[in-house]
Amino acid sequence: MKRILVLVGLVTGCGGAEPRADVAQLAQTPNTPQQVAEAAPALAALAASKFDEARSAATAILTRDPHSSRAAAVRAIATYQAAGQAVITRITAIMDEGEALKALDHEGGRAAWKTFLDQLDAVDRDLAIVAADPTFSLELCLACWVHDWNRNGHLDDRDRKLFEVEYDAKGEVIDQSDPARRPTFRFDVGDAEWARAMVSFQRAGVQLILAYKWSELDKLLRLSIFGNTKLADHRLTIPLIDAGRVKHARELILAGVTHADRCRAAYLAETDDDREWVPNPKQQSHPIPLPMDATIYATWAAVTGDVRRMLTSEEGISLQEVMAIVEPKAAALMPDGYVDFGAMLREPSDIVFDVSDEAETPKNAERILRGVLGHGYRTKMRASPLVGRLRHMKDELEQGSDTAGHKLRYLLWLN
Repeated sequence: MKRILVLVGLVTGCGGAEPRADVAQLAQTPNTPQQVAEAAPALAALAASKFDEARSAATAILTRDPHSSRAAAVRAIATYQAAGQAVITRITAIMDEGEALKALDHEGGRAAWKTFLDQLDAVDRDLAIVAADPTFSLELCLACWVHDWNRNGHLDDRDRKLFEVEYDAKGEVIDQSDPARRPTFRFDVGDAEWARAMVSFQRAGVQLILAYKWSELDKLLRLSIFGNTKLADHRLTIPLIDAGRVKHARELILAGVTHADRCRAAYLAETDDDREWVPNPKQQSHPIPLPMDATIYATWAAVTGDVRRMLTSEEGISLQEVMAIVEPKAAALMPDGYVDFGAMLREPSDIVFDVSDEAETPKNAERILRGVLGHGYRTKMRASPLVGRLRHMKDELEQGSDTAGHKLRYLLWLN
């Protein structure tokens, strides 16, 4: 029975959602030299790790000039920094109070996630201003920030090295005195789309957290505390309390995929070559020593296409294919079914864990999966090629390919 539960967990943990590009495009009006000059003090404050000061200065500029892309970029970065620190601090405090699962639900946890979501929405609005300026650029050294990132009350080596580039292209450690460890990036409009994709996926994740009554998981924690790991005769239901949030999460993921596609197109169209955050195959100036080739860009495009088709229910994930990669010996326990992420997010329902039957059979696994996936469980569906792409990368890594690790890291980063 435990094997069945592990398999169900592995499958449902590979979730996704569908995005829709519904953010209105702003007029593409390049910033003037005057606008660039006006934003200089806000950027200087950001570079000096004065995040609150940078946000205030940028807000003052945007109040006068709502289309200042540099001011919008500064405020987006400063707001994201503050939002991330605040939610981590609050959630950590809740977890330290005793029951870790309260961080997902309960009054304090939900309030923290709602605040974080509001701030992410604000960040995306600012990034939309940045992405609307085709001439946008901003130079910033992330590793030069002096800040207590791990919130232990003082600056230590982990704080100082958080954004440093520690390894060169050969995988060797870069000397501490080498300026290459603390590079200055020149961010441009393609990077704004990269950031919007990242923020869209995070907004979707928070929407899913807020959509369910996760406090029901406390029952599992209590079972663990009292040493009762036998789940037979237990039926656990995580109630759906806001279906609209799940549907919106799907739209946000689709929007994220659209931003990723725009990001890729913008990168490929670049003709400059100056300290790139993510280079195209022709660019050589990239402080992070991970070169991009045409194969990675092609795989990137293929993956976003796979995700979009899954979220529109054109394709689904084959349970048996996934298990053949994750745990080949247990693949026989999986039913010949599919995960329809599009339907699961368009027609959300309660998440039901019914483990009253301990039989380790495909039939029992299907019964459990139907309860967990709801409308997302399908018996017939066109299989997504995404699983095959993952299998190929897994094979490359196992064969010790020199480029496989770089490709995998980039694909995870880009998508």
